[in-house]
Amino acid sequence: MNLYKEDLPPTLAAVLELERQEGFEQGIEQGIEHTIKQIISGLIETGADDEWIAEVSKLPVAKIKEIREVLK
Repeated sequence: MNLYKEDLPPTLAAVLELERQEGFEQGIEQGIEHTIKQIISGLIETGADDEWIAEVSKLPVAKIKEIREVLK
């Protein structure tokens, strides 16, 4: 049984729309985080040091070290 937004009570439709929007935003955030990790990984692989990577990426050195540990 397929329900359409028009068939739902207004409050339920609003809740479902909010959940959809939150899921979309969460997906975008996860995609951005994944891309940042890929870039940082590439910089690590080229031999860049953690302090320089942190400076150019505006991330804490601890986050760079965390990514470096995952790569080992």
